[in-house]
Amino acid sequence: MALREKDIEYFRQLLEAEHAKIDKQVAGLRKKIKKSLDEDRVFERNSGDPDSDFITESSEIEKDEMLVRQLESSLQQIDDALDAIGEGYYGICQKCGASIDRARLKTIPWAKFCYKCQVEVEEVEKGAA
Repeated sequence: MALREKDIEYFRQLLEAEHAKIDKQVAGLRKKIKKSLDEDRVFERNSGDPDSDFITESSEIEKDEMLVRQLESSLQQIDDALDAIGEGYYGICQKCGASIDRARLKTIPWAKFCYKCQVEVEEVEKGAA
């Protein structure tokens, strides 16, 4: 069953709100990474001898950078879903062309595939890994 216009608007608002939330998280993480890097440089300059605190901090920075990449991937998926709304094919499986269940879209509003096709895509990805 195709989505109605009011459903489309609901999902647009949901996607835009999620985008704003993730954008804010990314900005906060980038600020945290920059601050940590700046503090590390000052510490190295002042002490001349990086110690285990620096190693621990570097590990935290790497985790934060990985999280930023994951969040940026989510932002791209949300942007793709918003583009799909604009182009009129939101809620339609990009593999089989069937409507994506509303319950699935409520859970994952940027879903590109119906549940059945998503399972198939994941199986192929597992086999390729």
